[in-house]
Amino acid sequence: MRRIVLPLLLTFGLLIAGSLYEEIVKEQIKKIPLDKAIVVGNGKKKLITVINPDCPHCRAEWKELKNHLDKIKVYVFVFPFKAWGEENLMKSYYIICSKDKRKALDEVLSGKLDGRVPKVERCPLVEEHLKVVELLGVTGVPYNIIPEKNKIIEGFSRNLLEELGIR
Repeated sequence: MRRIVLPLLLTFGLLIAGSLYEEIVKEQIKKIPLDKAIVVGNGKKKLITVINPDCPHCRAEWKELKNHLDKIKVYVFVFPFKAWGEENLMKSYYIICSKDKRKALDEVLSGKLDGRVPKVERCPLVEEHLKVVELLGVTGVPYNIIPEKNKIIEGFSRNLLEELGIR
């Protein structure tokens, strides 16, 4: 009897923990002001992501995602790292404050502006992105949320497209 009950309790406990995790993520997603995000793509699948302009893993992820923007809609929040210097901050302003945010995002994440960022004015939207970063408790990037699954993927994942149901 004891051999049967313990595995059942453990399984049941994991199911409760799993559903609790999903509920917590679901509630967190509700608090994200998606109207403040940079939105790229027009697909049915949704992804909320936090990136840094100079993060090599964010750049690798973007290289994958940008080929599937017909299948996904990506809500991007930019997280500049003060410790990475003025250029990192200026790239963040460039992306967030540009009229063509999709183009600016691609230019920065493809490395085209490394060492030669255009002068841009500071804009308050960067502060809004930092509020989202704080709300989510993000400490590292990329930080991805798949709303459909109420799932968070911290760090670079080669399986992100599979998780999104694209590949």
